Amino acid sequence: MADQIPKWEANQNRHTRFRTIVSVLRRYNVLSNLARQKHPSQVRAAFEELGPTFIKVGQILSSRTDIVKPEFANEFKKLQDNVRSDDFSVVKKTIETQTGKQMNDMFASFDEQPFASASMGQTHHATLLNGQKVVVKVQHPGIDAEVALDISLFERALPLLRYIPDSSVIDLREMVAEIKQSLFNELDTSIEVRNGTRFYQLNNRDDILRVPRVYAKYSTQKVLVNQYMPGTSIQHFMAKMTQADADNNHQYDEERQYLAHVLVTNFLKQVFEDGFFHADPHPGNILLRELKKDDIGYNDTVAKKTGIIGKRQLPPYRLVYLDFGMMGSISPNLMAGIANVVIAVTTENTRQVGKAILAISNRTGEVDEEAFFSELAPFLGQYYNSGLGDIDFQGLIFEMVKVCRTNNIQVNPEVTLLGKAFGTIEGIVETLDPSLSMMDVARPFARQYMREHLNLRNELEDGLLATAQSLRDTPKLPSRLLSALETFENGQTRVNIVFSHRKMFIDRIDTMVNKVVLAVILAALIVGSSLLVQSHSDNNWITYIGIFGYVTAVVVIIGLVIGTLHSWYRHWRKK
Repeated sequence: MADQIPKWEANQNRHTRFRTIVSVLRRYNVLSNLARQKHPSQVRAAFEELGPTFIKVGQILSSRTDIVKPEFANEFKKLQDNVRSDDFSVVKKTIETQTGKQMNDMFASFDEQPFASASMGQTHHATLLNGQKVVVKVQHPGIDAEVALDISLFERALPLLRYIPDSSVIDLREMVAEIKQSLFNELDTSIEVRNGTRFYQLNNRDDILRVPRVYAKYSTQKVLVNQYMPGTSIQHFMAKMTQADADNNHQYDEERQYLAHVLVTNFLKQVFEDGFFHADPHPGNILLRELKKDDIGYNDTVAKKTGIIGKRQLPPYRLVYLDFGMMGSISPNLMAGIANVVIAVTTENTRQVGKAILAISNRTGEVDEEAFFSELAPFLGQYYNSGLGDIDFQGLIFEMVKVCRTNNIQVNPEVTLLGKAFGTIEGIVETLDPSLSMMDVARPFARQYMREHLNLRNELEDGLLATAQSLRDTPKLPSRLLSALETFENGQTRVNIVFSHRKMFIDRIDTMVNKVVLAVILAALIVGSSLLVQSHSDNNWITYIGIFGYVTAVVVIIGLVIGTLHSWYRHWRKK
């Protein structure tokens, strides 16, 4: 049935498309399932039926475990693009229109059949006039308009949320806003050109790492031309290592440990030295190439470790980073805050870690720090007491972000992105070398950063000022202590007790008092109405006033009963 036109492709009219989207969302309970993070398979089926835009949304969410639960992320990884590739004439027209040049003026050869086709575009092998092999990614015609239409219609469907009980695990509107930004960034290839160029300058030839060169002069908003680099996804090597562990085969021990060490140290360099990191380093975006003796680069060398003169030859394999559409940037202040978090984790002190997290986060409302620290403790305790292979980083990140949100704390988006990338890299490292902990390697990087950026003169001045202030106040301690004892003896002391969830407690008391007052008023209304009816039965208008009082009391009581039942129902749905 490959020639059958998908349902989404047959619905190009705006109003018809909107009805299709709403119909599919309702049939699969997409909004409810997303908001409450339940039944991921239903949401995946709906996205597949709705076509490329929604398939791409699911693929983006598959790597955003800060937004969705791991069960959803894993289910979205099953999404497959059901997009037919464009004819070569369409591709040729797009390239020539975008670049303003003829194909023959740019490429010595160009494979007419794409080797990959996805929701946003398709990729071809080609060769530049200078003989350099490249890969050319070309957007599907009209995909930008189609994405803009679908996202706008999906946003129009969000008012259906009012029919969903208030038991959301995630903020669906916030999620759609983030996905919208990610989609539009991916549609603008010029962003990936800038990212790829910068990443190449910072990381190419860092030990065994290689980064494909981006050819900006041939790339446009809808065309991306990258250097071709051979290799296979590192996930194939990871599968081989899993089998080797099962067979107790130590043949690859040296290679796998070297690969793990390079991945970790380079990623931490990206964070603490470059301030610019690959935010989606999943195995599909990292290639491994095994070199043969006659391959170019087989005899490449690098400088030995710091403090040792000379060079060493690299091992016969290379790691290649791909896909620079999702990158993260870290400011110097944020970098210092992250270094503080890493150092605080070393102390295994929940309060210190919590304060470090608060320092790099925004407060969206009143924050009960003690409540936050107490909710944070279970997750940190899980990290402290577990081995690398025992930690579910996807679940850990989702729950951590959830705890922050419930405590009116908005985690910096770059920190969230870094946490997700950190978990992805550590997942690869855990397979390659379970004995290597990223935190163990991260601590020296964090300490080195703090040492390099520590202003010793300012710290000494601050310390001397604090010491001088303390020395000046020391002689006053006996008199202040005596004054405090006299105050206590005269009964003029006052103790302020602070307890967690104070506002919630006061709100509950206020609600209870209001209900008691309302009950007294209703009782008085019923009694008064009864007296009016019985004592003035011969006076019609006074009797009507009494009956009106009865009716009012009954309506209010019915409203209270409905409100209580609705509250119970919401509480039951949350369970």
